[in-house]
Amino acid sequence: MIDEFAAALLLVFVQGAAAQEECLSRAQAGTMAVVLVPPLIDSVTEQCAAHLPPTAFLGNGSRALTARLRADTAAVREQALTAIFVVAGQAEPAPGQDPDRVMRVLTDGMATGLDAVKCRSANELFEALAPLPTANLGQAFGAVVAVLAAEAREDAPAICPA
Repeated sequence: MIDEFAAALLLVFVQGAAAQEECLSRAQAGTMAVVLVPPLIDSVTEQCAAHLPPTAFLGNGSRALTARLRADTAAVREQALTAIFVVAGQAEPAPGQDPDRVMRVLTDGMATGLDAVKCRSANELFEALAPLPTANLGQAFGAVVAVLAAEAREDAPAICPA
């Protein structure tokens, strides 16, 4: 699940970063990832509802995590959304384009096709990450994107040297 999430984030970053010829800091990559986590959890929860018991973290404890992440990232949300659009090749959302809907479409795509095994793994992953402070989640996701970018094709986004 984390590989699929990180790969999807990398795809978002790849689409526009090569044209920009700029690098993303790990902090920027991490902030963008953390802003995407709440809608990702929502998407995974919906996709996995039939595969998980009612007591699973997704759908129960995940509500507190998504609420905390949304609150903790509220101050940087607009910057992260702008960066997501720029990296995806758009300067800004098109008139009438709802950024929340765009994020949800992206995260629904990431969650498509999860089977029972992947749903249990996703549940375990998000439950394990839940106690971490938001800053640590951002740092971790930023590092994952940097590792994937370093190992990816030549069209991968540049991550600024630390």
